[in-house]
Amino acid sequence: MKIYVLRHCTTEYSLKKIYCGKTDIPLSEEGRVEAERLGASLKDSGIDIVFTSPLLRARETAETVAAGLPIVCDERLAERDFGDFEQTSVAREDGKKYRFSFALRYPNGESYLDVAARIGSFLGELKEKYADKTPLLVSHGSACRVLRAYLLPMTDEEFYAYSQPNGAVEEYEL
Repeated sequence: MKIYVLRHCTTEYSLKKIYCGKTDIPLSEEGRVEAERLGASLKDSGIDIVFTSPLLRARETAETVAAGLPIVCDERLAERDFGDFEQTSVAREDGKKYRFSFALRYPNGESYLDVAARIGSFLGELKEKYADKTPLLVSHGSACRVLRAYLLPMTDEEFYAYSQPNGAVEEYEL
């Protein structure tokens, strides 16, 4: 089963390199333009259903790209909860131990292990209920990293080095 994974388009927080997990912000003007271009480029891809995180930046991306296709919101595609680090700089030195650990949760937030549990559940259901479809999944940086790890063999170093850019689409086999 072919699936497409799209990291939501650009936001002001993306540009400023600020932790943005559960903070619900819209796309920037640049992000809206990116989404319009993506919609046009994906028109003939065979995508017939769109799944999106319920967070506004992902929903806006999905609605623009979908061009009339059915859209399903699923909480399991939401961004990692960065807890006490929300709305602070990703350059914080004290954040590295959480960013580069699979099991360590951000204070009052989530770990990659938590995100992996959500993503694994979602992919299992996707394969079971939508095997005859070609879906587009619109999600976030941490969730896209975990999705990639489920779908491609990766070392720990490759996992932490990988970052799907905003507005980028990856194609996988599930």
